[in-house]
Amino acid sequence: MHMANELLSVPVATGTLAVAIGSLALVCKKLSRAIITEKIALMGIMGAFVFAAQMVNFQLPAMPGTSAHMVGTVLLAIMLGPHAATVVMSSVVIVQCLIFQDGGLLALGCNIINMALVPAYLGCFLYRILNGRAFAGRRFSAASIIACVISLETAALLVTIEAVLSGVLLVPSRTFIITMLSVHLLIGLTEGLITVVVLGYIRQVRPDLIAAWMPGKARLSKKTALATLLIFAIVTGAGLSLLASDKPDGLQWSYAERPDQPNFVPIISNDSPHTAAVDDLQSKYSLLPGYSARTAPLGKPDKPADEIAAGWTSFAGIAGAVITMGLVWLLARLLRNNKPTQITTADTG
Repeated sequence: MHMANELLSVPVATGTLAVAIGSLALVCKKLSRAIITEKIALMGIMGAFVFAAQMVNFQLPAMPGTSAHMVGTVLLAIMLGPHAATVVMSSVVIVQCLIFQDGGLLALGCNIINMALVPAYLGCFLYRILNGRAFAGRRFSAASIIACVISLETAALLVTIEAVLSGVLLVPSRTFIITMLSVHLLIGLTEGLITVVVLGYIRQVRPDLIAAWMPGKARLSKKTALATLLIFAIVTGAGLSLLASDKPDGLQWSYAERPDQPNFVPIISNDSPHTAAVDDLQSKYSLLPGYSARTAPLGKPDKPADEIAAGWTSFAGIAGAVITMGLVWLLARLLRNNKPTQITTADTG
């Protein structure tokens, strides 16, 4: 779902970045009035978990040429509330872009809007409407899955709109939209199932960690429950990431690369020198491009390695999770320090 620089024109990129910055400023203001110290640790650990989970690309069923990874925004929104979820997911996207060259620098505003802002609020709204006060059973699972599917389909639609406005498509917009929505329907269903599993675990061991608090017995202490989530993040980033599929993700498959279709021709064209310059800038200064070691000194264009060593993948997974967790904690602490002393409510959106 991470958009590359080539999918956007400079005006669209600039406009969406302005929208993203303005929206994040408003979200941070709202969160500063609601954040409580007890939630900061959970925010950081969930940021690390989502970063690690996004490294695990899995092959889509019935589509041998493409893969997908969990986005995780709806999971964050259900657990933390939409304000905190937006800040956490934005931190994930920023770390991926600046350090790992995952998602274009020119597309940073779009990726924050598509992956953080819209899914957090839309997903949380849908989940709460559909779930009501049902805290268990099929309704809870259905609400989680539907929220994931609709949020991801909306994000996929936004990607197509941004590409159309940028004028880079070589095919009718309808063709690209249908392809994107079809692929991301499968991805949304898969993400919904993963979300249900993760939330199901948390409900079993520590239901009070979920923003829309669920009744139930706490089977683990809060520190132990948080420790298990952190362990899951480390195991996922360092271990499960090694099993990730090397097939292009749903977005790349939709417009750029289809291993299952050797005659496929990329359906976009962007010869903007500004786009090329931004690509070059990212290539020069990304510390771990493609979640691997650089092949060129910092400050010189880097070329993707033919094969990524497993050790570097594991290192990148752990490093990214730790950096994301640290960034979330720093932002949360800053927002907490600016919180009006008379307000003590938790972020429930």
